[in-house]
Amino acid sequence: MPVARGSADPLASPARVVPHGLARMSSCGGATKNKVTVSKRVWDFLTKESPAKLARLKEETKVTIMVDGETSDIYVLQLFLPPPAPPGGLCPARKALKALLKETEKELKKKTQRHDDLLGRVATVLEPSGGTLGGRGGAPPGGGGGPSSREEEPERQCPICLGEIQKMKTLEKCRHSFCEDCITRALAVRTACPMCGRFYGTLVGNQPPNGRMLVTRDAGLPLPGYESFGTIIIQYVFPPGVQGAEHPNPGVRYPGTTRVAYLPDCPEGNKVLALFRKAFAQRLTFTVGTSMTTGRANVITWNDIHHKTNCTGGPQLFGYPDPTYLARVQEELRAKGITED
Repeated sequence: MPVARGSADPLASPARVVPHGLARMSSCGGATKNKVTVSKRVWDFLTKESPAKLARLKEETKVTIMVDGETSDIYVLQLFLPPPAPPGGLCPARKALKALLKETEKELKKKTQRHDDLLGRVATVLEPSGGTLGGRGGAPPGGGGGPSSREEEPERQCPICLGEIQKMKTLEKCRHSFCEDCITRALAVRTACPMCGRFYGTLVGNQPPNGRMLVTRDAGLPLPGYESFGTIIIQYVFPPGVQGAEHPNPGVRYPGTTRVAYLPDCPEGNKVLALFRKAFAQRLTFTVGTSMTTGRANVITWNDIHHKTNCTGGPQLFGYPDPTYLARVQEELRAKGITED
């Protein structure tokens, strides 16, 4: 997903050093009201692993975020609003970004823990006699006079156990290869490729079950970049309801909402529409949680599938033109197991 960029401010104040792994933000007042400091590990994880969450924040708050400076372990982010920006207008965006960074930090810690747990499970399986992870039927570490098999054939190294691949198993969608034993146990922990995160199986979300996805077409409304085609208009409608057991606060009510999105009525746009229908049927398009814009809890929010909610304005305003959007969103959906077949 695109990350908004801007021109660096040569007069910007130097970055403050913060504890490693912790995102901090200054208060809404003062000279640094448009600055945010964040751990590089957290920011890089957010932009690479969960770009749709960042895109949703920028869509809801209309804020532009750029990296204005950096130290060895933090980034200094600068926030902008399109003019005319009201006094204190950045406060909601700053609060939303703070909440997202904290959430991302937790996800990063969980992913690191899952990876450690996975390696522990693999070690238990591969070392019944006290052997090492890399020592499958070969000389012990440091023994022998020649290079190891994985140095001779790096393409045959299993990414999980780091030994030579035994009984190679190649995942169908992403084509990453592993030892059969290693990937069997990895998929038992999480049905996704340990290398790229591609989902395998049928993922079902916790979107409220009583929503509707309505589709209309306007042949007289071309989108920038797709002037030869009309426009597909998607309207998502959800009535008020009560949270179920799969939601953050079971038994608590949430208000209804209506969202509108746009696709070009071209072959690729219709392909994305079909994928959007699948995602909606699998309850992946929305969730119940806290709004990144208002901070209000127990509301229906987008759930990491990027939609174009404006016809114009380009990527920064979540509109068109955006030449790579249709390809990007298909990759985003593919990571959730939503494909044509």
